[in-house]
Amino acid sequence: MKRLLIFVILAAALFAVSCGGSGTPATQTVAVNPNQMVYGSEWSPADLNRIGDKMVKSVSKARWFNKAIDANLRWILASEMANDTDEHINTRVIMEKIRTALINKFEVRFVDDQALKDILKQQNLQQSALFNQATVVKVGKISGARLILRGRISNMRNRTGLAEGNMFQITLQVVDIESGDIRWTDEDQIARMTTRSRYR
Repeated sequence: MKRLLIFVILAAALFAVSCGGSGTPATQTVAVNPNQMVYGSEWSPADLNRIGDKMVKSVSKARWFNKAIDANLRWILASEMANDTDEHINTRVIMEKIRTALINKFEVRFVDDQALKDILKQQNLQQSALFNQATVVKVGKISGARLILRGRISNMRNRTGLAEGNMFQITLQVVDIESGDIRWTDEDQIARMTTRSRYR
């Protein structure tokens, strides 16, 4: 319902701007919501910061969050965040921003999904006769992850006359790898509108 309301407000604003006079500058951006001030209709660094801050704050307030930290449960990022938008967005950056904040603020323990292949290769290499066996790492000591952070981003774009509206929908979940249960989920919407001069 909240998503629908935001989109209705966005569509109404688009219609109002498209019916305006021709004295507008070459490019004019109007924020739909003062609390979601962004510029242009494409994904931006401001969006990255907003989503990162909100999601970290949200998950850290979950009732099980502190218990997971006390139990030393490891987290891991999903291989990729699903991108259903019509833009090329580096969604890995979104996930890594959230991971960085969780590690630095709350000492959440993450398994590095991108380093696993290199770790296994190095472990196998150290078992060869090239290395002093008294100093090599022990095989079988890698800690398994219990929680996986995953998400999806999509958008709805609407053009009316000279105005273009774009609303992003971002949803994240923390899933228990053992049970498959969703332990936490949250979403956010970012909406904005851009108008162009009819002479451009």
